[in-house]
Amino acid sequence: MIGLILGACQGTTPTPSPSPSAVVLPSSTPTATPSPSPKTPLGGTLRVALATPIGSLDPQIADPNPLVVAQIFEGLVARGQGGAVAALATKWLVGPDGRAWTFTLRDGVAFHDGTPFDAAAAAKSLTRVNDPIIEKAEAVDARTLVLTTRVPYGPFLSALATPPYLIVSPASRTSGTGPFRVPTGAEGVRPLVLERNDKYWRADASGQKLPYLDKLSFTAITDSGTRLASIRAGNVDYVQDLALGDIGTIRTDPSLQLVTRPETMVLYLGLNLSLPPVDDLRVRQAIAQGVNSKSLVDRLYAGAATPASQLALPAMLGYDDSVTEFAKLDPAAAKKLLADSGHPTLGLDLWYVVDGNPVVPDGRKVAEAVAVDLGAAGISVDTKTIDPVTYAVSVRENRYPMWVGLASTVLFDPDELFGAFIPPVGNGVDQPTEAGGWINKEVAGLLRKARSEPDQSKRAELYKQVSKIVQRELPRIPLAWSSPPAAATKKVVNPQGALFADVGMGK
Repeated sequence: MIGLILGACQGTTPTPSPSPSAVVLPSSTPTATPSPSPKTPLGGTLRVALATPIGSLDPQIADPNPLVVAQIFEGLVARGQGGAVAALATKWLVGPDGRAWTFTLRDGVAFHDGTPFDAAAAAKSLTRVNDPIIEKAEAVDARTLVLTTRVPYGPFLSALATPPYLIVSPASRTSGTGPFRVPTGAEGVRPLVLERNDKYWRADASGQKLPYLDKLSFTAITDSGTRLASIRAGNVDYVQDLALGDIGTIRTDPSLQLVTRPETMVLYLGLNLSLPPVDDLRVRQAIAQGVNSKSLVDRLYAGAATPASQLALPAMLGYDDSVTEFAKLDPAAAKKLLADSGHPTLGLDLWYVVDGNPVVPDGRKVAEAVAVDLGAAGISVDTKTIDPVTYAVSVRENRYPMWVGLASTVLFDPDELFGAFIPPVGNGVDQPTEAGGWINKEVAGLLRKARSEPDQSKRAELYKQVSKIVQRELPRIPLAWSSPPAAATKKVVNPQGALFADVGMGK
């Protein structure tokens, strides 16, 4: 990835931070079931080329491929627009202590091996030694499950949608409730072929039982160029994580379609508020008004990304749809701000790192594009790079005035993106943050409250408040939202590439 991951990315099993909070959370709305069309062709096999190995088919073992296990297993909740939505649980509420979560489970669901899905099965699946989040899982009755977290933890629902918390059968570690099942003897066979779960509980808007496909075939092709060649040769139907440089080829190939997926990454400029002249807000404002995010997206992403109006991603809890632009592009206003700050001529170092990941822009090209933009605003930029280890340490220890960074999400929770702004505490006093040297007591309080707040609507409002302060004080300048490019043949209907239950195959 480019630069430093923004925030202490917590992985799939984050360690919650204690903070007192307690409310009752209203019941959720059951998951809506999208449908490509009532006339979507039924049957067929979708052949998928993965960018990473398939790994274990037990989601609770380290490093399973999330795209694969998501077809086999489901969680109590799933990732949805603006936060968690109902899946195997239809509703939930949390007790006054902010730790005891009561889930009402979906009725009439069975695991692939025939074992009924109930609270006892879910409790067994979620009971693991030394789990960092869940202290206790209890079945009250067949349809009622109580999960008690170790401390009040706001991102709990986001965590429950990740692979370690998907529900596995008590009788078989490779049996779930998802739209596709692992045939007997197929677990270690490659390509991995999954078969349709004829007893899957979801249906589309017309009442047609999902999934549409008969089979899913997964093969791992680690080289992006080889993945592209494979789909162009007709050997696979869907490929994930292609190089940005392949977007033009996909668009001009009449047999292919570019697959648009929800953005999961934020490209940004990091600013060090502890070093002059960047410690001057007017200088930071000049930098923000000098960067042309739209041009950067067109040049470096071939238009297959979105200029970022904030750090929170569009489908994420806490995204503020009332904010459409982070800073107005205005080189003339930027020059005036520099003059007012006593820096009519200003030179800055911009640090970047190159790691060769083809799904994101080359770090050097990002830095050079930003340098050209800022040059037009009266800021002379010297782009510099170094090895990734030294770079990461130097950014974290606030040695650079400005750097290129990329934030990516695992939980798809705003705590991952904003966590960098929670200051470390020394001798009972908040210290400047790592990677930015920012101290803001209001932001620290809002983020600590959000981390322990179980009510997701209240969490969303807290993060929106933080976003507005970030936009005002500029410790980060978000540039672009993106997701790794993917492609499908024109035969694939509704190629969303998250849950293949809703995908069909045309003739």
